[in-house]
Parts: sequence; structure tokens; C-alpha cells
Amino acid sequence: MARDYDVSVCGSYILDILGVPVTDIPPGGTRYFIDEIRLTVAGTAGGTALPCGRLGLKTLAVGAVGSDEKADWLLGALQRDGIDVSVMERIADCPTSATILPIRPDGSRPALHAKGASRQWHISPAAQERACQAKVLHFGGVGSLPAMDGPPTAALLSAAKSAGCITTLDLIQAGKEALGLLEPLLPHVDFFMPSIEETHAMVGTADPADCARFFIAKGAGACAISMGAEGSFVMTRDGQQFVMPAFEIAVRDTTGCGDAYSGGFIAGLARGWDLVACARLATATAALVATGLGSGANVTSFDATVQAMNSLPVRGART
Repeated sequence: MARDYDVSVCGSYILDILGVPVTDIPPGGTRYFIDEIRLTVAGTAGGTALPCGRLGLKTLAVGAVGSDEKADWLLGALQRDGIDVSVMERIADCPTSATILPIRPDGSRPALHAKGASRQWHISPAAQERACQAKVLHFGGVGSLPAMDGPPTAALLSAAKSAGCITTLDLIQAGKEALGLLEPLLPHVDFFMPSIEETHAMVGTADPADCARFFIAKGAGACAISMGAEGSFVMTRDGQQFVMPAFEIAVRDTTGCGDAYSGGFIAGLARGWDLVACARLATATAALVATGLGSGANVTSFDATVQAMNSLPVRGART
């Protein structure tokens, strides 16, 4: 069956304003000088849509922005990367969701977030119909989208499965309370893509195999758990499992790395790659982002990312 899109990326779209390096906040009305300030498309959906577009996928963005200048910039940035924004909702009299990220010298990132339009977004029937015309439907942001959390997300994922989509799912900064939102969704999910920190918070163990088994038992077809410098762990319902090691890189900023991993994995799925190759492409995509500033940093094309995948040194490998 021909599909209108390779991927539809549904969920939270946020404007990030990043500064680097920031060691502390200037006292009073004084100022410090830093090296760089950058705007990026972010959010658990936006940070995935961006690398999907740059990796050559025909990508549909599905979410909401506000009625302000931040919305104009965010939509324009998506369009510049060839991403279809025709079903992105603009919510009147509402600001676009945005985050200020002062990046520390070690790449860590405290956040100052204004909730904005993402908290009000509820997918329209027309947008849902379009989203289900993709080969892969990704939902990003469980726990941060109050108007979508619960039955609306379950209905979207169920409709996507009925339409023959591969479904992928991510969440953000999950704690134990997220498990109640997540459980009804998992039977409709082919690939659940959390971080090890999120799975640990929900399951109570940092063992990725135990975490993956837990979520597969709840209905997920597979888990791809990102583990930062330790790489990622993939397990499927039919018994396949492996660790994909990380690449050895100089980390500048970890913002958007998990979302980039999702985008790279989806780019492999959309091309029909086996799961080991999908995870390797995902790892290379995340590695490139970590060497730059903000979501999508240093991901320029599919070919360049494949070259990085085949040439970057593997972390911990003997030379």
C-alpha cells in the first residue's frame, strides 16, 4: 500500500533557546559572556521530526504551536528542512511552548520551561486521518500533553495500527505516575523508545533487559532503550535482543539526543532495515547531535549520517 508519508510525528513541539557554556547565573543586573546562543525545534515530537526530515524521510509534523512570533520561527524551521506542517494547529491567544536551556560545560542542561500550546493540543479528526497515512506513526510526549494523555492517545495509536502503520512511542521525564498513562497505550505500540532513566523510574530497576521485559509483557512489540554513553538496548517480543554500543565522541550538549535516537531508528524502520542496523543508525544520529548544540545539531543528511555510522569509533572498542 502506497503511503503519503514515511513518518508522521505527533506530540509536543517546543522552541528551545540554548546558551553555552553557562556555569552560573550572573548576580543582580550584571552579565556574563558565553560562546553561543541558538534556537532549535525541540519537544519529544519536534526533536524527532527534525532528524527524520534531515535523514530524508517524507515527514508530517502533527502538534500545536501558539499565535506568537515563536510559532512563526518554529514552523519556518520545520519547513526549511522539508517537513510538512499543514496540519500543525495554531492555538489562538496562546504562546508557543518554549524552554530556556543554559548548557553547562559538561553538556548537562537545567531547563526553564513555559508550557504553552502543547498542553492544550488535542488532535483533530482531520489531522489524525492524515497522520495515519504514514508508514510510521510516532507519538512523542506522553505525560506532557494533558489534553491528549490517556484515551485520545490510545485512540490515535489504535487507529494507526488499524491503518497498517508501524507505531513508535516515547515519553518525557517519566516517573512512577507515568506508568498509569502508558499501560493502556502499549498494546498499540510496535516500538517503545524510552531512556533508561525513564524506565528505571517507572519499573524500579536499572537493568534494561528487566525493563524491556516489563513493557513487552504490558503489550509493547519491542523496546529500544537509550542508555547515553552506554549505548542502547533492544528487545523484541519474539526473543531478539542486543546491546548497541555508543560511539566515542566529544560531547558538547545532550539536548535532543534521545529524540534523535528515535528519529534515526525510525529512518531505518521506514527503509525496511533490520533492527541492528536501525539501532546503529539511531546511535550515530544521537552521537552527531551530542557534538553540537540543540536538537538536530550536526545531522545534515542521510548519507553523511551513514558515513558517521560507518566511521565513528565505537566506545570501549579496542584499537
